[in-house]
Amino acid sequence: MDADSGTILYGKNQDTPYFPASITKVMTALLVLENCEDLSEMVTFSQEAVELGEDNATIIGASAGDRLSVEDCLYSLLFQSANEVANALAEHVGAKFPELREEGMTDRQVFVNMMNRRAEEIGCTNTHFNNPSGLTDPNHYTTAHDMCLILAEAIRNERFVDIESHTYWTHAPIRRYPDPDDPWNTVYASHRMLRKNSPNYYPGVFAGKTGYTMTAGNTLVTACRKDGMTIVTTVLNGHQTHYSDTKAMLDFAYDNFHSLRIADYDTTYTAMQQDLQVLGMAVTDMTALAVDEDSRVTLPKEEEFASVTSALSYELPAGAPGDAAAQVLYHYGGRQVGAAYLRSRNLGQDAELLAVAEDPLFQSLTAKAAPEILSQEESAASGEGGAQAAGETGTEGAPEGQESNGSGEGAMASSETEDSGMVRIFGFRIPVGAAFVLKIIGAAAVVVLLLALWLLHVEKQEAQKRARRRAKRLKHTRDLTGQQNINLDLMVQQRMRQKGRRSRRKPR
Repeated sequence: MDADSGTILYGKNQDTPYFPASITKVMTALLVLENCEDLSEMVTFSQEAVELGEDNATIIGASAGDRLSVEDCLYSLLFQSANEVANALAEHVGAKFPELREEGMTDRQVFVNMMNRRAEEIGCTNTHFNNPSGLTDPNHYTTAHDMCLILAEAIRNERFVDIESHTYWTHAPIRRYPDPDDPWNTVYASHRMLRKNSPNYYPGVFAGKTGYTMTAGNTLVTACRKDGMTIVTTVLNGHQTHYSDTKAMLDFAYDNFHSLRIADYDTTYTAMQQDLQVLGMAVTDMTALAVDEDSRVTLPKEEEFASVTSALSYELPAGAPGDAAAQVLYHYGGRQVGAAYLRSRNLGQDAELLAVAEDPLFQSLTAKAAPEILSQEESAASGEGGAQAAGETGTEGAPEGQESNGSGEGAMASSETEDSGMVRIFGFRIPVGAAFVLKIIGAAAVVVLLLALWLLHVEKQEAQKRARRRAKRLKHTRDLTGQQNINLDLMVQQRMRQKGRRSRRKPR
């Protein structure tokens, strides 16, 4: 799967459930990284964490009461595939969310529920986790497609990629190996395609995870980046062919496909920024649309961007960015090969302002600062800085022409008169009528914007049809003439001139 576009390039039994074994730990690591800001947090191993209930399970040898940092645990999890570390990390993160704990539920079970919820958010459709390690369980399964989605999400996390960029790591000493220099405290990356000294090394591979149980067989997830394309692969139920299968899939992907950045080619949906106006006001002053810079499409190497078709969708998926106005879906050969959000920079700014305004700390600070700000504004209006003083000392400092009863009520009345019929928008006082007009203009702009999007979509579809017809004519001409370098426009012009000369001839 192309990790950037989500396009499946090859699949066999891709939606059939299998046991994942230790590649489960990719999801475990991702959740830990997303919920532990400080990797120096200390993890304490409980008795339940070190009791695995399965013989020959991979461990680092931790005992109940041992303490390691989250960072040490993550390296041990991904490199050594240590199962007691998976349990300890799950308990550590699960304890952070007591509100998710139902009656009789352990911290580890809270974490497992979080794993399943996160899998749904990523888009997994046939995955269910029942533990954080991947040890055999009939209710613990996934699919090759779902694991590609999980790995693609994991490699978007910079800290995950940083861990995977190492080849070994020495964690703090534990009770069983108290000597810091004991070689048993050093863990090594087990994915052979990452190691240059391995015959399975593959240039460009930068992340991945191995797995094995008697029931699951060999499992392997791999991420590779080269030639401007990031490919993720999954092998489930392998039998000593997981590395050769992965190599075959990577070779197939890089030999036959290429990835194109949508923003470099598709400007159709941003053309409305040029001339569109509402009531004499340029829409571009309010909203600047742009295709998501990082979105890509994946196509066969012989195909160019002009060969794709696009469709505009206003139904945004879960997890869409806050400044997304719509989503453009790209198809080739009846299959979706990419998608891009149509994003509004101003909508993003408004979303940020709204988020700040709703923040409790901001509201608290605003409540404390409001009286001081009001007094400063009244002081500036009076020109003497004495509006607040008038409320404290009686008639002294009262604005000229304003009677005071000696209790500060005159100053209050002055403030109310000044603010009457006004509303405050982003710190500016605007008449209520003007604010109402601005709202009407904003609503009209949205309607015109949606209409323009639809018209541009129709125009784009027609342009694509013309491009396809032209490509067919060019191919037909090449097949007839046997020439590859053909200037179709020049040929059309010559034919039109010939028709013109024939039409001017006199009939015999």
